Amino acid sequence: MDRQIERRTGPETMKYSLLSFFLPFTRYPYEGHAMPCPGCGHGKSTRVAGIDRRLKRLTTVACNHCGLLYTNPMPTDAELNAYYSDFYRFDYQAASTAPKEKHLAKRRNEAAIRVNQLEGLLPAHARTLDFGCGSGEFVTAMLALGHDAHGFEPGETYGSHAQSLHGERISIKGWQEVEYPERFDLVTCFHVLEHLRNPVDALKQMARWSAPDGRVYVEVPDLGSARGNKGFGALHFAHLLGFNHHNLIVAAARAGLVPEKIISPTGIIFRHGTIDDAAVENEAAKGSALTSALHGNGKMMSNYFRHQYRKITGAYR
Repeated sequence: MDRQIERRTGPETMKYSLLSFFLPFTRYPYEGHAMPCPGCGHGKSTRVAGIDRRLKRLTTVACNHCGLLYTNPMPTDAELNAYYSDFYRFDYQAASTAPKEKHLAKRRNEAAIRVNQLEGLLPAHARTLDFGCGSGEFVTAMLALGHDAHGFEPGETYGSHAQSLHGERISIKGWQEVEYPERFDLVTCFHVLEHLRNPVDALKQMARWSAPDGRVYVEVPDLGSARGNKGFGALHFAHLLGFNHHNLIVAAARAGLVPEKIISPTGIIFRHGTIDDAAVENEAAKGSALTSALHGNGKMMSNYFRHQYRKITGAYR
């Protein structure tokens, strides 16, 4: 039976169903609107793909200034709120009532790795916040080390699981709704920023939540790597943005954050600070050149088929 959810948000009614998200060569059920680059704010972009990994119609453009890949037209806040509140976990991870053990085990391992990357950067009993904490594994790992860890998650399915473990330390709210009276030594955001239509505003909020000498640890998928380049196979409705190392730094700079420790090209621990305009423009130019080299001039299509061939032949082993 086709799963369908209808959610009324003001004058709009959002209707999501399995068919609307999996039936190939059809549009996703949203209207959206055209917008400038969510990362650097510049208005000119180039279309790089018209379909995504499900072979559904989804227009992705590359910013001509910083190279950020983004969905355009971009879904509205109302459309995204309806999708993430009621349908995302089922659509993305086939979890309708609770996280699967396979997912939980993977997230526990990831949390342990991320904790190790923070060694020497935090005071004892640090106050920490996980932005979009999912099922709560990073909060669990930080509490085990004696830190005062908190998190929030907008999705009911995973947020409820995290809340069942940690009670009032977890809020089931979106980042624009949650409030904290005290600032944090560390704010983390793992594989969340690419889901947001306004990443700079979110980074600014992370900066406000973090203490003047605090850190902001951001990790997103890397669409600036030649190895494993999936072409349009890396694109899908839930990921509105596709970062590389350089345009992630550009977006963070607009929020008053500068890199302190590079964990991976798109896994960076930031501190409060400013980068001069010339350096930001240099990062933007590098980001644009990298995106053009990897994804421009029809490469989204050819890279997709090259990636599929390498998977079939075992070339990635």
